Amino acid sequence: MKSIIISSLFILLSFSSFATSFNPANLPDCKDLRGNVLANTVDQLKVVMRSNANRPQVAVTGIVSQILPEDHDGLPHQKYTLTVGGQIKLLIVSNLDFGRIPLQVGQTLTVCGEYKKVGQGMIHWTHFDPHGGHPDGFTVVNGSLYGDKETPVQN
Repeated sequence: MKSIIISSLFILLSFSSFATSFNPANLPDCKDLRGNVLANTVDQLKVVMRSNANRPQVAVTGIVSQILPEDHDGLPHQKYTLTVGGQIKLLIVSNLDFGRIPLQVGQTLTVCGEYKKVGQGMIHWTHFDPHGGHPDGFTVVNGSLYGDKETPVQN
């Protein structure tokens, strides 16, 4: 009887840990402040870029076109450009307090974050908000999720 209970508990724990692990086949939803799931399309990005929305949340998939020097003035940030739809080049600014993203020029990745009209466009807040007042962002590279927890990078 004891071994059946222990075996059942082991199976239950195995399933519960499986259910909470990140499945790279299913990207997390990128949501706005109201909890609406955002479309990850070039057309939707163009709508946001033309709008006068105040720092809207966006979801984009693109190709890393350039890795820029990190910015260590104030909060440390990783910077790179992402080309979306072969035509839109966005600056991505990722807070290093939420981990360094392994980047290579030419790789495809997905970013969820806040869009700002800077140059052709910039996306930041590509991580969860530890204070809960901002929509959570993230980055997915090669099936791995980044920005979902605070993991300061040691310099």
